[in-house]
Amino acid sequence: MTAALGYNAVGEHPEGRTLVFVGDLINRGPDTAGVLRFAIDRWRRKQAQMVMGNHDVILAKWLRGEAMEPGRTGLDETIRQIESQTDSAQFKDDIRALLADAPLYRILDGGQLIVAHAGIEEKMIGHEDDPEVQRFILYGDAIGKSPEGKTIRRDWAADYRGSAFIVYGHTPQERAEIRYNTVNVDTGAAHGGRLTALRWPEQTLVSVASNYHVAAPKDPA
Repeated sequence: MTAALGYNAVGEHPEGRTLVFVGDLINRGPDTAGVLRFAIDRWRRKQAQMVMGNHDVILAKWLRGEAMEPGRTGLDETIRQIESQTDSAQFKDDIRALLADAPLYRILDGGQLIVAHAGIEEKMIGHEDDPEVQRFILYGDAIGKSPEGKTIRRDWAADYRGSAFIVYGHTPQERAEIRYNTVNVDTGAAHGGRLTALRWPEQTLVSVASNYHVAAPKDPA
């Protein structure tokens, strides 16, 4: 993906662009440790930023020593990979530093662009201390459960009419589509779909095929 976006092997872009990760760096692919090392390296070089996803929040809690529910959404494998690193203690410190620098959302380009893991409504800007706002940003607008137990989420983007362009993810879809000044760039790379990025300010989408596949989870949370 970075090559498709024009970055070289050490993360430099001829136009001085910056990567912004939309969260959930962990728990899905075969090499979570590698993904984290990549993100840490680019962040340290000031070539990348990120926002927190719900999985990243869980990882941060584990790194603080909080008890975690066994088998929770791939966390056991993430922990195994982190613990198996030869520099595990330093690696944990590096991950802590990366996550400590990651807010729930980022306001970019003078307020014209906002990146939030599962989305954000304009009225929520500046109210990230509100637990309801936090839940929305991390999980989307959950409004109930289906008979099968799957979370039902309101399509908040269909009603969005804000001036800032919102980039988000969390809920996988077959393809990304810009609509109502928003775009969901989660196109299911971990489930055999594609990895998608938005170029800003052009508002063009770049997508590459995934070579990895696991069964899609019953619920993206």
